[in-house]
Amino acid sequence: MNRFFNKRTFLPSLGVILTLVTLLSACEQQKYEPNLTAAPGGGTVSTYKAYTLSSATGTTVYGRVVFYKYNSSVTLVQVGLYNTANGTSYSSSIYEGKLSTGSSTALKPLDTISGATGEFSTNKFFTINEAGFYDKLSTYNANVRIMSGTTLVASGDIGANASPIVQQQ
Repeated sequence: MNRFFNKRTFLPSLGVILTLVTLLSACEQQKYEPNLTAAPGGGTVSTYKAYTLSSATGTTVYGRVVFYKYNSSVTLVQVGLYNTANGTSYSSSIYEGKLSTGSSTALKPLDTISGATGEFSTNKFFTINEAGFYDKLSTYNANVRIMSGTTLVASGDIGANASPIVQQQ
């Protein structure tokens, strides 16, 4: 017989295998149901208003800015741009008045936008911590501008100056 397979090693090995099979088959395994509830502060944001960002003269960058109502004191802003240049950063801000007035007063500077993704560089959303901002958005006299250095690449009126292209209440 093979020196690795003899009576002296076979019987103890068989005993260990039978013991393991008995223990594993005798144990009941409880199946847990998945927890489908959201964690505190989690879930989806379903109230929003979206506005168009059109290309400035001489550029092909365009997109959308979306304002989400997170709660009564927090509004989330998301920007999505197309045709941005890889390796370029774009500044974004909310400016006073209609685009056509050309106001240079920035009301709320937003985050920079990555040219690689066309989205905010650091987070998916920019947070506006101002009570009632979303609820007053339809009366807000403002516009959003996307700049590459000092050059305007995309912009769009928001609030009282434009109707949302999509909204969910």
